[in-house]
Amino acid sequence: MPLLHRLVSLLLLCCLLGACDHASDEPQRYVDETYRFSIVPPKGWSVRTRQTPDCLTSVEASHGTCRLYVCVSQRPEDFLPTSSDFANCELVKDYVVEKLKGFRVRCRPSLIAGRRVYDAIYLRKVADDTGKVRLQLVRQTFVARGKLLYTITTYTFGDTEQELKEASQTCEEGILRAESTFFLHGPPSR
Repeated sequence: MPLLHRLVSLLLLCCLLGACDHASDEPQRYVDETYRFSIVPPKGWSVRTRQTPDCLTSVEASHGTCRLYVCVSQRPEDFLPTSSDFANCELVKDYVVEKLKGFRVRCRPSLIAGRRVYDAIYLRKVADDTGKVRLQLVRQTFVARGKLLYTITTYTFGDTEQELKEASQTCEEGILRAESTFFLHGPPSR
């Protein structure tokens, strides 16, 4: 009987360890305690955080050519000031054209975790890592919270609009799933 007891114990231990290994394969929620937001990056994507001249903090998830990042910045004074979706979308379009040099801008209101957000999709011409000027397809979701602006950005590069479409489709499922997990927690710490 002791041998049978040991085998059963060993089997249970293996099952428990297997369950632990399975749980570690699950994507982990990234939580920013200072600016009180969280997001679950797509499974298998690498995650890094950093400060930039434009972002108080940012977190980027990447996998190959797929990129998703959240930037927290000071909200421009007249950005998303009204409860009018039409007016706010017009302000988003102006901001993208003037500040981000985008063109063919589309904007639509949406919801993430019950909070009103504004999605902008646009093109722009940008030099890639090699210095070659290419088309960039950008999708940004703007979330206003007090004096802060949370911007969720994805982008792809291509030489033609067809290339952009194909490149964005390879990343789309993981990015949409991750974006749907974005959550604003209690007010940011001071």
